[in-house]
Amino acid sequence: MAQKRTKAYLTKQLRKKGITIPKGLGIDALEHRLSNYLPGDGFIIRLAKPSSRRPGHPVTLLTDKNTIYWVPNSIMAQQIILSKLVFVMGRSTEPPNNTTTIEVPSDYEKVFGNGGNNNTDS
Repeated sequence: MAQKRTKAYLTKQLRKKGITIPKGLGIDALEHRLSNYLPGDGFIIRLAKPSSRRPGHPVTLLTDKNTIYWVPNSIMAQQIILSKLVFVMGRSTEPPNNTTTIEVPSDYEKVFGNGGNNNTDS
């Protein structure tokens, strides 16, 4: 029998994976966090080059070269960093006060699929 997805169960699973849990999250938000976040600190980043160079890629969620962003540790964050269009300025568990937080969109897989790399490199 499958485990019922209660708030307590999801919180326990997130803690077991080492993912931080802010207060006040509902069951849907906890499930989203469990399926999309990775253990470890988030990334403090800034655009080095215009994100328009990679249309259809998660880096397009960052729009301003003068803004400092915090992105939670996730596949999305790794894909943004691998785009080589950003500077990684550091890492932190929680977003610093002077940053704009970019959360993993709830429709991330649908919109970006494999990170926006729809071209085959053969």
